[in-house]
Amino acid sequence: MIRVLYILSATDCMGGATKAVMNLIDGAKDVIPHFVLPDDTGIAEVLRQRHIRYSVLDYRMCVYPPLHRAQDFLLFVPRLIGRIWLNARATCRLAQIAKDWKADIIHTNTSVNDIGFRAARKLHLPHVWHIREYGISDFKFHHYPCVSLFRRKLKSKQSYTICITRDIQRYNHLLDWPTSRVIYDGVLHVNQTNLILPKQNYFLFAGRLEEGKGIEQLLFAYAVYSVKMEHLCPLWIAGGTRESDYLDKLIRITEQLHISSNVRFLGWRNDMLPLMQHALALVVPSRAEGFGFVVAEGMFAGALVIGKNVCGIKEQLQNGFELTKQDIALGYETQDELVEYLSQVSQTGVESYIPMIKAGQQAVKQLYSIESHQQAVCQFYNDIINHMER
Repeated sequence: MIRVLYILSATDCMGGATKAVMNLIDGAKDVIPHFVLPDDTGIAEVLRQRHIRYSVLDYRMCVYPPLHRAQDFLLFVPRLIGRIWLNARATCRLAQIAKDWKADIIHTNTSVNDIGFRAARKLHLPHVWHIREYGISDFKFHHYPCVSLFRRKLKSKQSYTICITRDIQRYNHLLDWPTSRVIYDGVLHVNQTNLILPKQNYFLFAGRLEEGKGIEQLLFAYAVYSVKMEHLCPLWIAGGTRESDYLDKLIRITEQLHISSNVRFLGWRNDMLPLMQHALALVVPSRAEGFGFVVAEGMFAGALVIGKNVCGIKEQLQNGFELTKQDIALGYETQDELVEYLSQVSQTGVESYIPMIKAGQQAVKQLYSIESHQQAVCQFYNDIINHMER
């Protein structure tokens, strides 16, 4: 058994990173987990219910504070100093937790926290960076003091990396690096594919409401679509945000575009999979995605996916084509292409896309199942332990 200390950057249960790590330990026989969380909410309740050990420390991401308002510029230096101080203190406490618990590996679930790396270095333990994001292009995260120093950490002694796509690995200059692996996320169990027909009359967006998810671009495309079509398919937006200002902005956009009567903001939902199963199509308009967890979720659920052909989404579509020898989703690059797909699907229904949906399900079962993810990560853990013992 391998004792793994997992460091999470957030406790949001709806985030792909949190879902992926919980899927990893779901029934993994070779791993004894202990989680470290930045607060006692969200996933902490799930861990309590499942009697999984966890600790709470006060730490922040190792990126520069955001600059959105004038106040942010005034408080930038104090906030940065505060982050550095909190993380230094958390590193010491984390090292003590790892020592007392006799951890074999410290595994940081994203690339935007470094307290696990620093604690592992103190204790001469192996540290796994689970790199799920590009940083700048998807979340506007800037590592301090610079990204080149962060990349040197990835290649330092006792550091090992799991990249969730080949493109993430390439982006971080880790191609062919001996201690780096590409391991795709485990999304659902291999037997959890479903295809429900007939579909209901709505397009679905599912995920966090934030700028990088491309929701504004989707609304603009939907406005053009609504002018073209006589019989509209409503757009349902399932997801929430901690920034009420951004939700207000999205609502204003729907009003300005005169589409508010056909756009429903559903908020956070606990029934995302049923929503995907019954949707006419799942639209994923993200401007950048490390992996695109919701794309694979949608395919497991038997949804027709209309996804922007970028980053992790593009890699998923390429993987699926290589495996099945046919397209597994409708990939687009421009707003005009998105409008055209929305129009085609609402006119013809999904019947003509059933072979595409089934090909997508074949691909995700083979590439992104929880079982294959667990096997690959546990094998990596064993390789790390054997490498450290040599």
